[in-house]
Amino acid sequence: MGKQSIITLLTDFGWSDPYVAVMKGAIFTILPDAHLVDIGHDIPPGDVLGGAYALGQALPYFPPETVHCVVIDPTVGSQRRVLAARYAGQFVVFPDNGVITIVNQDQPLEQIVLVQDERYFLSPLVSTTFHGRDIIAPVAARIASGLPLSRLGPPPDTMELLELPGMELGADGVVSGKIVHVDRFGNLITNLPEAFLAGTFGSLSACQVTCAGRGVGPILRTYSSVPPGAPLALINSANLLEIAVNAGSATVDLGADVGDDVQVRRAEPGSQE
Repeated sequence: MGKQSIITLLTDFGWSDPYVAVMKGAIFTILPDAHLVDIGHDIPPGDVLGGAYALGQALPYFPPETVHCVVIDPTVGSQRRVLAARYAGQFVVFPDNGVITIVNQDQPLEQIVLVQDERYFLSPLVSTTFHGRDIIAPVAARIASGLPLSRLGPPPDTMELLELPGMELGADGVVSGKIVHVDRFGNLITNLPEAFLAGTFGSLSACQVTCAGRGVGPILRTYSSVPPGAPLALINSANLLEIAVNAGSATVDLGADVGDDVQVRRAEPGSQE
């Protein structure tokens, strides 16, 4: 039995149009036995940062030689470039707009090239509006078929990376961060890692969390640690601080969204907040 070629797709195309299916068709035309996995297609349109976080969370859980096909590309048809890279034994084909930022931060970069050789595109007649179909999907299929990255083009001199929201430990001992993603349940994902909070405060149970100016309470273990409809803070499966509402939507109930502030401070002795 031969090696199974895994190709993932991450886009902002949604499901109401044929764009995802068209990309899959372009891949199957080149590699009929490809195993396709949808990371997701409901990234908000043009949300490069949201795509960067989704890719960064998904990639570590795939086996070596997986090829990730990323099309969150608000500047398609412009002078922005397409890149192909190898990170931690996996491949990513993506527009050079910063969507690779989280992977580039968290995973070792082993090789990166410009995607230039048109012989590996779907056809020489590349649309100015659908590089996912004409360039990214077919190139991903060819990489999965064994094409060396070096055949696609030379290494780039630079790569576009996003300026990520920062976290800060103030002189007053308060840790400040940002909401970086809202999932479909309305949970507010922050950029504050569990390890940083534990290292700062010694114990997560000693923390009190404030989100968008509203007190949330201590860091708990599960959504069911509070009654339905109540807000809470917890560490999610990506080991990041998350603000949620049990059986509700934190983004609705707290009026918070991407870019809003989150603070974590040491609880005052006897505090019941």
